Amino acid sequence: MRLTDKVAIVTGGASGYGAGIVERFVAEGARVLIADIDEAGARARVESLAAGRAVAFSVDVTDAAQTRAMVDRALAEFGRLDVLVNNAGLGQRPVATEDTSGETFQQIMDVNVRGVHLGCVHAIPVFRAQGSGAIINTSSTIALAPRPKLAAYAASKGAVNAYTQSLALELAAQNIRVNAICPVAGDTPMLTEFMGGTESNEARSRFIDSVPMGRLSTAQDIGHAAVFLASDEASLITGVLLPVDGGRSV
Repeated sequence: MRLTDKVAIVTGGASGYGAGIVERFVAEGARVLIADIDEAGARARVESLAAGRAVAFSVDVTDAAQTRAMVDRALAEFGRLDVLVNNAGLGQRPVATEDTSGETFQQIMDVNVRGVHLGCVHAIPVFRAQGSGAIINTSSTIALAPRPKLAAYAASKGAVNAYTQSLALELAAQNIRVNAICPVAGDTPMLTEFMGGTESNEARSRFIDSVPMGRLSTAQDIGHAAVFLASDEASLITGVLLPVDGGRSV
């Protein structure tokens, strides 16, 4: 198995892409701290997995004390930390930029950018002390091929990409790898938000038609990509913004 003996934290791990990442990590031998603001959902996810392979943790990724406690809990439960997946994110309903409230913009930036930063701030010292580590940030194809009326979300994911590559260079000499996965729209709870709150067949078809390979992404697609980036097979890969998008951003 590709992640045997590795310990990972997956934020937003109770549902969507995070749940797919957790499932694949456990299947490949990792032990996982499922960190999510939805504690009940995280606990339910733990119960669906093999006993002793995962632990639930309630966290607001925008809170520095809680993200530090998240890392401390992983160390207390499993004795080490090898992988941090900053997956927790907030979507945006399509709206003209001038109609996007300052509160909405700030909330998106707090979760999608500050949440990534805080996770890294608290995990990096652990990785540095161990002499290795892998950080995987969930971004989006919108940062590679922006779409109208989603400017706040696009800005947040563009920031994640720039942050990922800057941090990759900063930490490369310390054997800490930093990469991002850029999914196309997928079959996750966030899809309805992107469709304006109504997941009609027509809107769904429009999304699918924009993907050359003719389908949306799945949680399993993102899980497979994350397994590779977390594994020793990717030991020379850092600073990559990996599209998992069926050709959408080409």
